Amino acid sequence: MIRFKFLLSAQLSAMALCCTLLQAKGCSAQPQGQVQETTKPSGTAQTSLPSNAVKSELSGSSKDSSSKDSSSKDSFSKDSSSNVTCKTADVERIKSLLQEASLLKQKPESWMLWFGKKFVGVPYVGGTLDAAKEEKLVVNTSELDCTTYVEIVTALTRTIEKGRTDFADFCEELKHVRYIGGDIAYEKRQHYFTAWINDNAEEGIVTDIQQNPPFTKVQHISVNWMTTHTSSYKMLNGNASRLKGIKALEQSINGKSYRYIPKESIVDNSLFRKTIHDGDIIVIITSKKGLDTTHIGLASWHKDGLHLLNASSIHKKVIDEPMTLRTYMMKHPSQIGIRVCRVK
Repeated sequence: MIRFKFLLSAQLSAMALCCTLLQAKGCSAQPQGQVQETTKPSGTAQTSLPSNAVKSELSGSSKDSSSKDSSSKDSFSKDSSSNVTCKTADVERIKSLLQEASLLKQKPESWMLWFGKKFVGVPYVGGTLDAAKEEKLVVNTSELDCTTYVEIVTALTRTIEKGRTDFADFCEELKHVRYIGGDIAYEKRQHYFTAWINDNAEEGIVTDIQQNPPFTKVQHISVNWMTTHTSSYKMLNGNASRLKGIKALEQSINGKSYRYIPKESIVDNSLFRKTIHDGDIIVIITSKKGLDTTHIGLASWHKDGLHLLNASSIHKKVIDEPMTLRTYMMKHPSQIGIRVCRVK
């Protein structure tokens, strides 16, 4: 019992430190929602649509932790003075991964792929960012969708590349990866992945790969999904201020054009292996009206070609997709090609 109290105290201290650091940066917190269009293995493509109301909630418990057995599930910590929502198990998992990485005698060729594989088997759950009444920096490593998976792996990579292993440092990276300017607010969360790429490129977090060839076609952005489906978004419905912010987000990317690789052009050759590296972020773009992308994951080269390491709504977990990316995409007419960005 003494050992448990000591460990719990240490865990809470780490979380408090992270929250203190984030507050010192002047972060605000506002509510949000994120849609994941789940699909069946038989056909429909999985998608990372802009967020919508949650079906699986982060349950913030106010019960005294001392009343729980140490083997019970941790409730999500929701300190009203904090901008971070997480479980003590998440704190420990992040710290453990960073510590393990720091002790490696040889650095892997791709930290993104190394960290990405550490989450294989974690259940797919959509909407984990959207349950709270106020926007928080959610760290949930036990339930992932395609976006939160890539964001957590990116933040881990950025943290270890800077030689840091603290949970607070990870949180600092994650808020800049997830939010425009690192400002924790519903309107600042990058609901459209085009905005995600743009902001993270501006912050020096990723490089947007656009070379031609093999990026031979151009996508012209015209998004309005969130502002034309407000009833699907509990944080937007009836909230003029947030709606204005999302309209501004859509307008910030509308009219812009970006190069992409058509899905029929994805092949296994020297050009592609030189252009797309293990651990690069693969962004599947769509022809669906009002949207820019439908799914994201990490590049994973196999002997038979390029595969996608991703949090899959089809397989209901994080998986290195058995099919090649080309084979997978050819099954889905609305998926027209891929964009690629690389974490620096």
